Amino acid sequence: MMDIHSEEETAPLISKDSPGSSTENNHFKGRGQKLLVTLCILITELCERLTFYGLTANLILFCGSELGLKAPLPSTINYLFQGTCYLIPLFGGWLADAHLGRFNTIYGSSLLYVVGTILLAAVSVRNKTLASWFDDKGFAHDPTIRLVYFAISLVLISFGTGGIKANVSPFGADQVQKDGPRAIQTFFNWFYWFINIGSLIAFTVVVWVQQKNVFYGYVITAGTMFLGVIAFLSGRKKYLTKPPGGSQLTDTAKIIYEAIKNRGSANAVVWLDNAKNTCGGKYTEAKVEDVKILLRILPVFALFIVYWTIYSQMQSTFLIQATYMRLEFNDFTVPAASLSIFDIVAVLAFIPIMDHVVYPLIQFCGIRFTPLRRIGVGLLLSAASVVVAGLIERWRRHVWQAGGVYIQTVFDEKREASTLNVFWQVPQFMLVGSSEVLTSITGLELAYSQSPQHMKGLVMGAFLVTSGLGNYVATLLVVIVRSASNNKWYPSEDPNNGELENFFFLLAGLMMLNFVVFLFIASSYKYKTATRREEINSNVKDVGQSSDRDV
Repeated sequence: MMDIHSEEETAPLISKDSPGSSTENNHFKGRGQKLLVTLCILITELCERLTFYGLTANLILFCGSELGLKAPLPSTINYLFQGTCYLIPLFGGWLADAHLGRFNTIYGSSLLYVVGTILLAAVSVRNKTLASWFDDKGFAHDPTIRLVYFAISLVLISFGTGGIKANVSPFGADQVQKDGPRAIQTFFNWFYWFINIGSLIAFTVVVWVQQKNVFYGYVITAGTMFLGVIAFLSGRKKYLTKPPGGSQLTDTAKIIYEAIKNRGSANAVVWLDNAKNTCGGKYTEAKVEDVKILLRILPVFALFIVYWTIYSQMQSTFLIQATYMRLEFNDFTVPAASLSIFDIVAVLAFIPIMDHVVYPLIQFCGIRFTPLRRIGVGLLLSAASVVVAGLIERWRRHVWQAGGVYIQTVFDEKREASTLNVFWQVPQFMLVGSSEVLTSITGLELAYSQSPQHMKGLVMGAFLVTSGLGNYVATLLVVIVRSASNNKWYPSEDPNNGELENFFFLLAGLMMLNFVVFLFIASSYKYKTATRREEINSNVKDVGQSSDRDV
């Protein structure tokens, strides 16, 4: 691995020539350098998210209109693709922790990503002349071959985004870790802010271009991913990096196996203590305590699965719902996928408000708005979003049944839409955005702050896996609901003749059950905290001791 350290680490604290001025210069130089490398990482994430959402925003419509796939296959592909993109981070975190380090894993994944986006752009070619040029170069546009290339591009993109997602946020947090927990929290807020700037561009500019010409839209996403690689490499000589610490995933499995095998030790306080040297096991107390921390946070992560199931509706059922609402206004047509900008606007607006107004005010009032409490409020907001979506769907279909019919074209396909204005969807997207600020951002912060030093990639990967599982749960729910309701609750072709609102209400009910379980787990969770000395030394060695405090 390329082990590059920042000059801030190696520069002397006191200059022999001019102590006062040199120390001050080094201080400002260090701050400027830290700002530069952090900005490189944030821009990389902006470009990656712009690319990802630009690829997925119209993926369902692309599969149906361009590739000729019949419902519900486009929705299934969308859920499975996005789910896989968030399962791969577990592998990406392991690869960085055990072998390559975060810098090299992010860089290699970015290159795979670029190749995948270029291949997808080639698959999306409409122009006959351009298609003939591709065929002359050996890229056949036979429908079957086209589907094969499409599948390969999605696989490459899955591995690309998975390797980046597991490592880019902890890599960025590593750059500011010495400045303490508040700096880390601020970094994650800005990290999520840059994510949503990229998303905003994707759901406005890119989806508008794709509506006019899908090939040019996918060319843009290939270009932005290439720019992301350039941005990331721009800071390569200044990054604070750490060598791989070994395969924590493998070590964790071995420690759990050892604890189970040696169960029954009289010295063990909890079952994992059986793996410690002092209880007849093979492992040091520090390593076993790290696994305890990991297992303590996993139940919290598991409760994010239903949240991501609801979140995934923005690019599936919310999108389908939008295409059957009025999109055309005089000479302007609203891209159905662009309604996601209201989720993004909510995030961009609420992040600085929460960070600089709400959180400090709550703290000033003496209220402990802990990470788990923030997450809990976010879960309730996500439930509210699908309740609102269900009410809007019921109204939309009522207007259609009463004769409010509007014929419009979506991706070259005519649809019999309701005359109900598509902007009635805004509240459900705003509620999802509000929930993101409290749930998703806090989840990232929790994954970083509660993980042992050399397990951050693994823990971040485990957190992102919950998003993948959420998409897989959404796929499973579609299969179950379609079968149980005779295609009424999740209509395969035309929601005008279905009862899609019941699917939304089902999701809300599942979230409320999930919330009850969350309250039970959160009430007994103990936070891992570190002393200031441990935070400063955490780049050199693992934190050997931790203290607990109540939720």
